[in-house]
Formats: sequence, C-alpha cells, structure tokens
Amino acid sequence: MRNTFTRLTAIASAATLLSGCAGSYHAIQPERLTSYQSASASGAPLDFSYRYNALIMNGANKKYVKKERKRGYQIVAVQLRNNTVADLNFSRDLELTFADRPIQPVSSLQASEDLKQGVAIYLLYVLGIGQVGGTYDPYTGQTTGGTILPWGPVVAGGNMLGASAANKNMRNEFARYDLTNKVLHPGETVYGIVALRETGIAPLKINFRNSAAVVPVTVPAPINTVPSNGGQ
Repeated sequence: MRNTFTRLTAIASAATLLSGCAGSYHAIQPERLTSYQSASASGAPLDFSYRYNALIMNGANKKYVKKERKRGYQIVAVQLRNNTVADLNFSRDLELTFADRPIQPVSSLQASEDLKQGVAIYLLYVLGIGQVGGTYDPYTGQTTGGTILPWGPVVAGGNMLGASAANKNMRNEFARYDLTNKVLHPGETVYGIVALRETGIAPLKINFRNSAAVVPVTVPAPINTVPSNGGQ
C-alpha cells in the first residue's frame, strides 16, 4: 500500500511540474493604453497608431504570451481615427502592411483558439493523494495510521475551471475588438486587437484600397458678422 501511495504521489508531482497552475487572463483594454506608436503624418486622412506586446501591457498573461511565441503570433493593440467625410470599412477600404508588405490579420476566433491554454492537462492532478498524521517508522520507511486525503480532484477541478474561464475571457475580448468589417464613421476613433501571424516585429502602416475614399474632413470657416450700428 505504501508503494502505491508513493507512485501516485510521484505521478501527481510530475503533473504539477509539467503543467503548473492555470493562468488567468488580464484584459488588454486597448482604449486605456497610452504608449501607442503613431504611424501617420499630421493631418492624414486616417490616424493610425499601434502597440506591440499587447498581452503583457496590463498583466503577466504568462500562459498566453508563451503560446503567442510558440505559435508564431504578434498580438497588437491599435488605434484608428477616421478623418475623412466617408464611412470606412476596415476590411474593404483599408490595407494593413507589415514592413511595407500587405498582411492579413488572423480572425479573432482563430487566434483565440490557437493561443488558449490547455484545460484537460489538469486532469493529471486527480492522482494527487496525501496522508495526514500517522506514525512513521524510520527502520521500515513506512507510515501507519493517519488519514488519507485525496486532494487531487479538488485541485484538478479548480485549475480546469480557472483555465476555461481565462480562455473565455480572452476569446470574448478578442471578439469585442475584432476589426473585421468594422465601420469607422467620419470623425470616429476606434480601438482594436489585431492578431498577426509573424514571429518578428516590423513597422505597421495603413493604406487605402480605394483612393476615392480619401477625402479629408473640411472644417467650415467661421462666418464674420458685422455688428449692427443702429442704422447709422
């Protein structure tokens, strides 16, 4: 019996070392970031700014940053302001470039699927068993008596629930800030999370697909009024 407990404890310990605890997800909240890098000239039809390493801006997100690097992603927070007089559809009217070459962002659904942390791996914790109390015999190396505590199922369930909740939070935020077919109205500022399938970092730019849409907003000149002199 002692050998059985020893084997189960060893297996549970190995599971702990391999998987660790479930990681939480700290929201990026791109509208609250302040360290954007501008990629537009002053007075441009579209103001575009971006921020690499978005996953680590508001929290560690170690599990997701590790997946980001392993799967060859760059998660970028972006800010756009439409300075034209026309509605702009992000997918139809705008083209994102990475190091001056066109690039197509990965859909939020696909990116969140690729970056999610494992859940089933925490089932290994089910094997965790501990013993409290009892009498230890240093000559035989055995413990008699005491209470057997199967802590594994509790730890496994907690980690699985935590990992699932964190994955859901990431998926929901990615979907909330997905720019696919997002319409930018004249004078509107929008924020987004863009998932790029790139291992490196390079300057990002936004170009117009349809040059006819590039019509800057014109501000009417103030009307000068001549004060009345009472008819004199």
